[in-house]
Amino acid sequence: MKLPTECLLKIFENFSPEHHFWDDDYKLLYKCILINREWCITAISILWREPIDWIHFSQKKDRLDPIISTYLSCLPKEIKTKLIEEDGINLPLKFEKPLFDYPSFLQSLDYGALYKSVNGWLKNTNQLDNISNKICKNFQLFNSLANLFIDRCYLKRLRFSKGEKLEFIIPLSTLPKASICLENLTTFMCEGCTMPEIMFAAAKICKYISEFHISCCCKDNEGLAELIESQIVLTKYIFIKATKDENFPILEKALKKRAHSIKDLWIYGYSFTIDYFCKSNKLQNLTIHSNMMDRKVMERFVKTKFTQLKELEISLQVITLKQLCTLIINTEGNLESILILWSESEESENLILLTETVIKYGKNLNYYEAPFSSEAIHLLPLLFQNCNKLETLNIFSNEEEEGFIYDISDIFIKLGEFVPLKLQKLFLNHTWDISADALEKFLLDCSKKLKKKLSFDLNNSTSDHDLIMYRYSIKGVCEPGIFDYSKEYYIC
Repeated sequence: MKLPTECLLKIFENFSPEHHFWDDDYKLLYKCILINREWCITAISILWREPIDWIHFSQKKDRLDPIISTYLSCLPKEIKTKLIEEDGINLPLKFEKPLFDYPSFLQSLDYGALYKSVNGWLKNTNQLDNISNKICKNFQLFNSLANLFIDRCYLKRLRFSKGEKLEFIIPLSTLPKASICLENLTTFMCEGCTMPEIMFAAAKICKYISEFHISCCCKDNEGLAELIESQIVLTKYIFIKATKDENFPILEKALKKRAHSIKDLWIYGYSFTIDYFCKSNKLQNLTIHSNMMDRKVMERFVKTKFTQLKELEISLQVITLKQLCTLIINTEGNLESILILWSESEESENLILLTETVIKYGKNLNYYEAPFSSEAIHLLPLLFQNCNKLETLNIFSNEEEEGFIYDISDIFIKLGEFVPLKLQKLFLNHTWDISADALEKFLLDCSKKLKKKLSFDLNNSTSDHDLIMYRYSIKGVCEPGIFDYSKEYYIC
């Protein structure tokens, strides 16, 4: 039975660089190219969706020149002739028409990455003689490729940054056929200080953008506000990084109008921008990384009912523990993942309150990483019992730096009775001491309940601990300890 092309595409997409965080796993797609023509075309279409972006992220810059060369080979004959005869750019004779129309596969374009790639290609082919020559050749080659992409592809994502080292900026939305290439754009990435004219032009064409990434938000931008307000679809994703502690009234007004539909929110830099999203009660994912706290703004934000929130990642530098507890309470038990980044806190006594809140409202948690007070050790069994969907638990505190050691054997020996069935990773405070007997009892209980092997970070271990870990690793209960004991002597 032959799979439809649509099914092949869905399967192959799981091996794309985007799904593997830009590492080399996508090499599996190269093997698919050799199977037959249909597999080849399908794999090629994925590999060439955003090749320049992938290589920039993966820091494999040596691969850029062949990609630029391939794109140059796709230029119309008259454009190649102009570049060679009028602009003095040496295009190798081997630039014949390629087997595939590679530009047509492009779905994501990073303006800055393309600029650097073109400049790198010219430099590596020894075609940059002087500064004026460099700017002219860069412009002509970049302009030719930009027009090629606008003419051949249908972009879904566009990254447009000002860039400190760019000698020129071509507003892509003003190029011929831009209205066709950009009309179905869904993701727009820019810096807050990008030329407003670029956004004003894009606002006339792009009406289906649901994701906005705003980095380096250092001043108000009427063009960006216009682009946000002109969308006819709901805004689902916002990434914003404020790099100056000042108000952006025009941008604030635009974002507040769209706040009600946002599902994914990422806030970096100055945290005052959180005030724009107090009505974002449909949030599913919330990430806040900042070293600046605005208590009044955060107090307003946490009072919102976030009953759809699934994932929370936040730094204690931007929120008090009491506010964090209020935020968790207002999710009404729907959170599935909590990651709390530790910072020195004047209210460390409220860590117990945090643990109690998670126990009460964490029934759906599968991931929990947070600071934990040694005074709340007695709550561990209750945490396991109430948060019985946990797959990863990582708890820690600043006591690790103060040299304190706590013996939690009495608690740990009971912990296995309540261990969540799907628990796969357990990382405990480095200052906690566990006896060998307590460890044996815990792993014995785990062997009866756990469905998968447990990765268990045990500190302050002795050879007795490592021997126990090794014996249970042979049984498939957990990973082995530090020392590698021979199976011949230590199998149970």
